Amino acid sequence: MKNIVYKYLYLLCFFGISNIMTAQEGAITIIQDLKIDSLLNKKIELDRKRFANEYFTLQLYYGNLSKAKEILEVVREKFSDIPAEINYDNPNYKVQAGRFKNKINGLKTLDTLKQIFPSAFLLKKKTI
Repeated sequence: MKNIVYKYLYLLCFFGISNIMTAQEGAITIIQDLKIDSLLNKKIELDRKRFANEYFTLQLYYGNLSKAKEILEVVREKFSDIPAEINYDNPNYKVQAGRFKNKINGLKTLDTLKQIFPSAFLLKKKTI
């Protein structure tokens, strides 16, 4: 019985000491081309410009002018806090509401407007 206990103690000490002795500390040195930083900065700048020029809007109607005016009045009456406008796209008119930088906010507003305008959808646009 003592021999088994001694064997286990010996193995425990052996593995414990060998584990401590073979532990390594490493240091990583990264060498990269300076062009990577300049490319990364250019990418960030382009993304900022793209983000500044893109937005989401809700398209509520696409068709003739008289119906577009009716829908615009309904939107302005029931949702006065959401800016709405009529845009002409040859040969039809579009009623679009809201300007959202965040897609999630646009989708939340879309859920509200879908109760009255079931064919409404979220549209991604760019400013000129």
